[in-house]
Amino acid sequence: MKSPIVKNIKKTTKPVSWIYNFWFDNIYVAKLMALVSLANLGVVAFDLTYIPFRDIWLNGVITVGNFKAGPYEYDGYKLTIVPKSVREVVIQYDAVKGIEPYRDTQQYLDTVTQLKTTIDEFGLDSPQTREILGMLREMSAEMIAQNPFELADKSGNLEKVKNLMRDRMADPIFNPRNSATVAFENFWNVDYLEGKLEQELAFFEEEITPLINTNYFRPIGENGQFVDYFGLIDFPFIAILFADFLLRSFVISLRYSGVKIQDAIFWRWYDLIFFLPTLRWLRIIPVAVRLDESKLISLKSIKRQASQGFVASIAGDITEVIILRVINQLQHVIKDGYIENTLSPEKTQRDYIDINDTNEIGEIIKLIVDLVANQVLPEIRYEVEDLLNYIIEKSISESPAYQSISHLPGLAKFPENISKRTSSQVYSILLKTIQQLLQEDPVFDDHIEKIITKSGSTLTLSVAAKHNLEVLESLLNDLLEEIKINYVRQPSDEEIEALLDETRALRQIES
Repeated sequence: MKSPIVKNIKKTTKPVSWIYNFWFDNIYVAKLMALVSLANLGVVAFDLTYIPFRDIWLNGVITVGNFKAGPYEYDGYKLTIVPKSVREVVIQYDAVKGIEPYRDTQQYLDTVTQLKTTIDEFGLDSPQTREILGMLREMSAEMIAQNPFELADKSGNLEKVKNLMRDRMADPIFNPRNSATVAFENFWNVDYLEGKLEQELAFFEEEITPLINTNYFRPIGENGQFVDYFGLIDFPFIAILFADFLLRSFVISLRYSGVKIQDAIFWRWYDLIFFLPTLRWLRIIPVAVRLDESKLISLKSIKRQASQGFVASIAGDITEVIILRVINQLQHVIKDGYIENTLSPEKTQRDYIDINDTNEIGEIIKLIVDLVANQVLPEIRYEVEDLLNYIIEKSISESPAYQSISHLPGLAKFPENISKRTSSQVYSILLKTIQQLLQEDPVFDDHIEKIITKSGSTLTLSVAAKHNLEVLESLLNDLLEEIKINYVRQPSDEEIEALLDETRALRQIES
């Protein structure tokens, strides 16, 4: 893929170091750099999707088929798609994105863990356990009121927590307002937990804890943006690609005359996308180009479809504009008196600019006549003689004079004999005459020139002829206007697509 500035640039003969040539021309170097750019794109894609998919990396579970429509609700089916060993490694990427546990929600989960330890040590109905349950009730109410999930854009997870707790406590307690705060207050209660402690703690651990655990804190840097250390990972890739970009641009500037280093940089304009500080997803463009250049993939069909789509979008407008432009130009030429100027030798000599002192029209006619006389007529001689023979024989046979004497002895084959001799002589005379006309003859040319000049003067100086020329010009102008109105129109989408189908079919035949 080359920029338009590379057109009409000739390759220079300046010597270029073999190292530069090796790096620029070697296909394996191109493949290596394409793979480096592809790896960088993969890292960028992971970084861009890490925050949106962090819940999956954290818990490794997705829910399939869950929906809620009015009174109808289905919880769906939970699938574990990421093994725990993988999750534990991937989630370490939190450090790159500056993610830290949110203090309040983490303290809440730590308090639940402390509750389990206290129950195991002192029992459910103990002062220590009641104190911790009281702390959990207060923390639950504070979590619902302050919404610590908002900063991480996880408010939806808090709503899921509230809905799960409401549904869990819908039957055991009286909750006319369906309050999540009331549901939590009754859930963290000795009277409710007694007799079903393990079941309720298991529910909290499996359903509530993963949702609360998705919340996080992300500090804001001095630039007003979230802290992000991805640049430290991205920098080695960019350094390698930048060095390759500069080297290739330098070689281009050496190889081609008239190409400065800045022109060579824009020659590979697509590589500049790598160095944009934002919109990193656009790197898919230079990566695709590099993969295509290195023959790792082929974008031929995609480029063909893209170009055809572009052609389809503008073909109608361009077609209409070009045709109208041509017709308008013809109308202007006719209105400006081109026909009269052409037929008038005086005006032609005054206005027309001759660049080579040659009558091109006359020379073209001579070439055509020469081609016909020396190439065509000798080849079709017998066919033409047969035609002339038939015409002459038929004319004699049908003449009244011959019919009155045709019954005389010896005259029955007279038309056939005379037609054969006559047709052969006529053809020979015609061919010889044309060939003589093609020979250089200044006197003959002068006579022809005088005839043309006199004819043009007659047509342009005569009042009647001039009037006819004006009428002819007016009729031609009106005819072109009618053509524009009746026939020039923008092709429909179906017509354009049909043309593109024909183009694709021709390309398949050629390939």
